[in-house]
Amino acid sequence: MRFVPPGHPFHGLSESFRTKIASAQNAALDPVMSSAGSLAEAVFEATKLAIAPQPAWYEQPSSELADRSFAELVQILLDLLVSQGSPRHAAQHSSVAVAQRLHLQRAFAEPDRVVSQIRNKVLGVVGDFPTQASDIECGRNPGDVLDPYILAATQYLVCAGDFQKAVSATVSHKALMIIEGLMGHLHEDVLGEMRGNVRVPEPTGANKAVLNVLTNPFPGADLLQVPLADGDAPKFHQIKSKTGSAKGGDGERLGLQLAALRSYYGGEIYYDALIGNTLRGHRSRAAVERVAPGVVVLVGESAFRSLTRSAVGPELLLRVYQTAFREVADTTGYDIEVMTAQIFQTFADKATAAGEGYLEAILHDATGGSQEQQDNRHFASGRTRRV
Repeated sequence: MRFVPPGHPFHGLSESFRTKIASAQNAALDPVMSSAGSLAEAVFEATKLAIAPQPAWYEQPSSELADRSFAELVQILLDLLVSQGSPRHAAQHSSVAVAQRLHLQRAFAEPDRVVSQIRNKVLGVVGDFPTQASDIECGRNPGDVLDPYILAATQYLVCAGDFQKAVSATVSHKALMIIEGLMGHLHEDVLGEMRGNVRVPEPTGANKAVLNVLTNPFPGADLLQVPLADGDAPKFHQIKSKTGSAKGGDGERLGLQLAALRSYYGGEIYYDALIGNTLRGHRSRAAVERVAPGVVVLVGESAFRSLTRSAVGPELLLRVYQTAFREVADTTGYDIEVMTAQIFQTFADKATAAGEGYLEAILHDATGGSQEQQDNRHFASGRTRRV
């Protein structure tokens, strides 16, 4: 590890985590690619394009390209490709692909590995998307059954009385809930892979809220930004998707954990919400600030700028997601309209067999059952009751 003074608590961390800190320091953009020209070379090589960077780029910092918006990059690269003999129609396609790769290269030391990791995680989640009626009729909890009254409201209030459209909305809602569950930890994992960052381990042990160098070295933090120069302080970040992701009651606990990190390791503490454009309405901000004076609370672009050390941080995260999600879509071919048609047909067949309407058939499935299963005076859960 560099830029960590002797005797600092980081030296007491596990060898594997000290190695992660050193790797993150070595992966920082400027030491690896000291100019816009060297960054462009790496991108052109990865995209297998036989073009040369502009000579002036070798005299400019890597941020000259790395921190451009996607639209600006596409135009810069389009002009470069055309100036070096590429037909405009081909250059337009190539400039988009190169701009996407440049953002990935700016964000990660190993873009292909990170995209592959995200793809594998998302593939596992897409496998839980609804494909048959039973997937929306009952969740993993036996009590989580499809609510026929909500379905009726959806049919008449949202879908102009069209039952199949109501089924489509229900399938969409189920898929969106699965996606929402994915994104929180995905944000933490992906940002933790960005240059200069380290994803900290999840808490383990009996008391996950208390700092323990061996079992729980960073309670309250999702990622660590490593020192990148002499005098640079470590930065500990707690990340939420939105300002409303944490309840007000969670603020005090998070604040105390962040304050403990700063007390033990020194450095700076941050509480970040990625999506949003104002701190107004932040549900847990006041509680965090009260118990952790000096904490930096950020939202939106300001949070991304701090987490990614880039002026285009939100776009960097979007770029890797676009790349990974597109690859997953090509692999799975999931189509909600196709799945809806299959699920609707199952409900239609059940209703026909029962001689009932669609909603009545679902109502009977959602509420019907034996007294032994529905009345606690007769119910035997299978668990031994304590006396």
